Amino acid sequence: MKIQFLGIKNQVKKSGCSSCGSRQVSKHTFQREARMVLPSGQVKTFYVGEVYNVMEQDGEFLLKQMYSLDGQNVKMFKAG
Repeated sequence: MKIQFLGIKNQVKKSGCSSCGSRQVSKHTFQREARMVLPSGQVKTFYVGEVYNVMEQDGEFLLKQMYSLDGQNVKMFKAG
């Protein structure tokens, strides 16, 4: 099965840069990679936009992975 990692958008908790004092431009950061332990026991690092061939069991597990953003559930992977 082919799947594609879409990335993870996280909410920023701070309101500015402590080093330079500039104010926050965005309320979110974007995580471009994720390391996961799959049901098959394999540990794999996924990078945004890349298409991966995974076993059917692992693919079904990954397609169910979601995170919450501003009260909405967002999928981490899509079928590729």
